[in-house]
Amino acid sequence: MNILILEDDIFVYHQLCEMLDTIVPDANIIGPLSTVKRGKIFFTARREWIDLIIADIQLKDGLCFEALNKAPDDVPVIFISDTEDYAMHAFGYNSLSYLLKPITEETLCGAIRKSCTRLITDIDRLEWKSLVKEQMGYRKHFTVNTFSGERVIAIEEVRYFVSEGKNTYMVLHDSTSFEIGMSLTDTAKQLDPHRFMRVNRKYIVPISEIDTLERDINGKEKLLLKEGVRNPIIIISRDKKNIVHKWINGVHTTQ
Repeated sequence: MNILILEDDIFVYHQLCEMLDTIVPDANIIGPLSTVKRGKIFFTARREWIDLIIADIQLKDGLCFEALNKAPDDVPVIFISDTEDYAMHAFGYNSLSYLLKPITEETLCGAIRKSCTRLITDIDRLEWKSLVKEQMGYRKHFTVNTFSGERVIAIEEVRYFVSEGKNTYMVLHDSTSFEIGMSLTDTAKQLDPHRFMRVNRKYIVPISEIDTLERDINGKEKLLLKEGVRNPIIIISRDKKNIVHKWINGVHTTQ
């Protein structure tokens, strides 16, 4: 499956690639094409078949529609934009979905699922649906940028997630941390609730890393993680106490 991405924001492009790697791991990603000019050149001289186009409305030198005028009429397009202003215009370009930023893996996956009957033959349809259904499960890994390139981190390597300011970081067992480009709320939605719990506004922790619960003289409850290089002080929110206790006890009784 070949997916072409028209996008002038490299950060958004890497986010899309990471999400697509989870949703359709066997897809061949082409791009990013960051300008209308590059898009026109590509569609005029293309030598490989494109199954799906993901296009940001606003590119560096104009609107993506100018480039899509050169695209094949039968290739579906998922549009992404900061505004709904171009939604009606997009319908004239074989629009499959119109997604507003910030894009989440859930909304992108939903858009790609809609393309099932248009991207594949009847013979392959059941196999495709099975693949997408399987990939709709909880996140198994994260892809992060490092100085030497991209690194794939399995969910089992994560010690906890923490929100600092406007950023969310994934902290590993060796205390290295990586910014993951999404809010703590969106992160929690992608994690298996039997394994991970958002215990307050700053932290998501896995059940496997919890050592004990401790109550201080003021009645506040703290989660103590298993011994590590750096152990944060994690106070359980008042409104989370009951659900955290049930979560811990429920998981422990089934193991």
